[in-house]
Amino acid sequence: MNFTYILHALFFGGILIQLIYLLFVFTRLIRHRDFKSNYEGQTFPPVSIIIAAMNELKNLKELLPLLEKQEYPDFEIIIADDRSCDGTYDYLLDNEEGFSRVTFSRIESTPKHFTSKKYAMTVAIKKSKHDVILTTDADCRPAGDEWLKQMVSQLTGDKSVVLGVSPYYHHKGLLNSFIRYETFQTAVQYLSFTLAKVPFMGVGRNLMFRKELFWKTNGYMRHADLLSGDDDLFINEATNSTNVAISVGKGTQVYSDPKRTFSDWVTQKRRHLSVGKRYKAKDKVTIGLLWMSLLLSWFLFIPTLFVTPPFDINLPVWLIMPSEFLAKANLQHWEPFTNWMRLVTCTFMGWLLLRWLILGLCNKRLSVFVKSWKILWFDLLYALYILVFGIITIFSNPKKLKWK
Repeated sequence: MNFTYILHALFFGGILIQLIYLLFVFTRLIRHRDFKSNYEGQTFPPVSIIIAAMNELKNLKELLPLLEKQEYPDFEIIIADDRSCDGTYDYLLDNEEGFSRVTFSRIESTPKHFTSKKYAMTVAIKKSKHDVILTTDADCRPAGDEWLKQMVSQLTGDKSVVLGVSPYYHHKGLLNSFIRYETFQTAVQYLSFTLAKVPFMGVGRNLMFRKELFWKTNGYMRHADLLSGDDDLFINEATNSTNVAISVGKGTQVYSDPKRTFSDWVTQKRRHLSVGKRYKAKDKVTIGLLWMSLLLSWFLFIPTLFVTPPFDINLPVWLIMPSEFLAKANLQHWEPFTNWMRLVTCTFMGWLLLRWLILGLCNKRLSVFVKSWKILWFDLLYALYILVFGIITIFSNPKKLKWK
């Protein structure tokens, strides 16, 4: 087949796939509204909040008082103290602040077949008294005192999982801005696909599920040897088209601090992305098409613009770039390519503007992760990120990755 046809098919095919995702998947998030309850007469099930912590004394001192203040009738807070050596054990044991809902388990060692966090989480879930589990991390902070109540309100009917949102705090610098944008993209994807009845992941910083579902799917056993996956791989295995709800209201969000250095962030992303190899086949295809079409749309625009087809393109007169304009710009030699270039440019710009609009509305729906005028700039960086880390992930062994 002629290379020209292949190039053009890839570019226009990528744009088409992108339009399908934008119009039929991402717009679901824009239209979504959390289930609203006036709370009067509502029966709230008791909840166990689970936190695995290793040397997180400073964060626990800030987080536990916030959790204790949650406006909810019956809940417990379980800390899985994973071999901490910073005074966490003494702090929890002495309970100097008089916490009434906090209990803890001290973990002295981890079995060889279990990575530390998953083992700690499993121990805490076993210890929990209640059927509804809500997980978060020690460095996270709920947006308000009704975080727990609003998350539970989405656990209606046959729902067994609620996927929450966890933005990062704003700090100065390009790295922080891009981390927040990448987190925004991840949130848009897993929330939108859940609404499209194709759930594939969640984030453990803000994740609710029924304990019965956890044990029914054997918890973390299928990926117990991997550092990551206590959230996304568990959700990938345990969810279906009907048992998942989402919660996106600002009051249900949980904030945390992002990595501050580029090397720490790279290590974190390699670890997170590596577990994608364990996703269900259909989810790998779905996300793969989304990411591949994004790369094709961004990076094949220029080649497609200058590689003309071996046939004439006839456009309406009003779409043809006037010769006078070309002459003024000293671009008369581009005239033979005017029709083709206009077609490719209009296609690309149309997709770009639509993407900007829909992502901007999603950004507003999620209470603004980044400034909307920056979306297109960060979207190009995001495409580069997908390209580079996609290649790295292909050749990475998730079992050999380390925390740092």
